Amino acid sequence: MRLKHLHFSALILSSLCGLLTQAHEGTDGHSHEAAPLALPFITEKKGPIRAPKAIRLEPGTKTTGQGFWTFVAAPELVPVPPAAEPFVKGAHGTVIYDEPRDIVYWGLKGVGFIGFSNQLSQSWIVPNPTFARGNIHGADLIQRTGQPPLIIAADNEQGQVHLTDTTFQNVASLGIPPLAPYADGKGYAPTDATFVGLDQIWVTDGYGKAFFMPATVSPLQFTGEFFGGKAMSGTPHGLTYDPRTKSLLISARPEGRVLQWGLKDKKLAAIDGLPPGSTVCDVDVWGDYALAPCLNDTDKTKAGPIFIINLKKRAVVATLRPKDDLTYRTAQSIHDACWYVTGKGRQKEVYVVFTAWNPGGIGALKLVNVAQ
Repeated sequence: MRLKHLHFSALILSSLCGLLTQAHEGTDGHSHEAAPLALPFITEKKGPIRAPKAIRLEPGTKTTGQGFWTFVAAPELVPVPPAAEPFVKGAHGTVIYDEPRDIVYWGLKGVGFIGFSNQLSQSWIVPNPTFARGNIHGADLIQRTGQPPLIIAADNEQGQVHLTDTTFQNVASLGIPPLAPYADGKGYAPTDATFVGLDQIWVTDGYGKAFFMPATVSPLQFTGEFFGGKAMSGTPHGLTYDPRTKSLLISARPEGRVLQWGLKDKKLAAIDGLPPGSTVCDVDVWGDYALAPCLNDTDKTKAGPIFIINLKKRAVVATLRPKDDLTYRTAQSIHDACWYVTGKGRQKEVYVVFTAWNPGGIGALKLVNVAQ
């Protein structure tokens, strides 16, 4: 579905407005509320960088997206190592980008992390058994001066969060939180984690009791606070730190919303509603823009989309459909996506790397400027 005009049903608006009266209680016991917004759709003629050089596509070349945000398939990129091929079906993981080193990491169940380098043209399996035991469902990476970047990875099957760096030599693990909701030792299945600086992480228990909570990095331990729960979202699937607003962006999957949660005042600052039926899994931030991969949306005849959100304008500016518009037959349900921006000046190129399940796979899209 190419969204040139976006109309939200009264049912969805009513559901969003329900959050105005729905209490969100944290450890302070206070109710926190935010006004919802059904994101409009606008087409952008300009983006955050200069448009690529205009090109004429080969006859029959398909595109996806709208306006400035027009992409083509890049099937020659992100090749899966032969040893990992048997595990691709059922892929249910994440992608993260180490920009200074030009590496994208993909979490694949049964394999662990796979690295893609040399502008996504080559790949290898990271040899560490810790990450292969369960399922690296969501992860984040943060840069350090003079040291390898840190990675935090949520394993929903093992019920653990793993901390390592990109040497992958040493791994510290954090198990079930010693917090009141988990006093019975059950119901914990973390789906994502994000860094808030080098000293703090936040974890979301998307497949468990739906709380999200902070932890320190050194030592790796929970602080004792917890927020959210099923009243806020049935599945707070993804968690991303937005440095622009110093807030967490929580992907409320069944509700089709991206929740902005302020770290300073610890309350909901904004509720952004995606098109009806959008089961958003996570967001990845690049400046004022975020990718929002979804398992599906209101058009049930089509596979899941990737929405591009202008966070400053609070609007959806493009809908990418890797399966229906392009050639990615395995991309039925988009589970995660990340920006891959490489080069400088006029040589800068923008890609979207995504992973899907049902049946499972990975792919890349390249931003283009199609000559008229």
